[in-house]
Amino acid sequence: MVRLMSLKLKEIMVNSVITVEAKATVKTAVELMNKHEIGCLIVVEKEKPIGIMTERDILKRVIPKAKDTGKIKVSKVMSKPLLAGKPEMDISKAVEIMFKQKIKKLPVVERGHLVGLVTLTDLIRSPNIMRWLKELPIEKTPKRMKRVISTFLNVERSGKKCPLVVERGYMKRCRGEGCMWWFGEECGITKLSKQISEMKNIL
Repeated sequence: MVRLMSLKLKEIMVNSVITVEAKATVKTAVELMNKHEIGCLIVVEKEKPIGIMTERDILKRVIPKAKDTGKIKVSKVMSKPLLAGKPEMDISKAVEIMFKQKIKKLPVVERGHLVGLVTLTDLIRSPNIMRWLKELPIEKTPKRMKRVISTFLNVERSGKKCPLVVERGYMKRCRGEGCMWWFGEECGITKLSKQISEMKNIL
């Protein structure tokens, strides 16, 4: 398997991360997520990251029980303890943690302070990880992660528009051999997508 020893989380993480206080209500958290069009919030207490609240947490712990989002606190809904990486952590180690724990978002913490966030999408979009992804043991990948990988790696599904080449919020059309994702006589993304499709139990 290709090793990514030279690539660190700090090189691909998002530095500006939206947070919410543990004592805030779920309603406030949902409003923040809608405002910033994001799927998760890092939960903090006295400026220290202590958990993460995702859309899935709300669907699992709030909606089914018809709880009042204006009364229930974020601390009662968030996922904890917080699983986090460090800026100098190798991406291969981060991927290992995410796949083992079945999570798609990994906060990056340094000396107890939140400094960034890495998502499965960030990993997939990193040109340096393509060779590693080609050897990804997809048959052992959690179903929710397969869905993300399949969505972002299948050029054909998006009308020959590449989901990894985005300008001003819009996907650009395939540029063929002129693209950094082109390997030999075929698009690396399409090739990997075909490999995924050939696996059993793909959603």
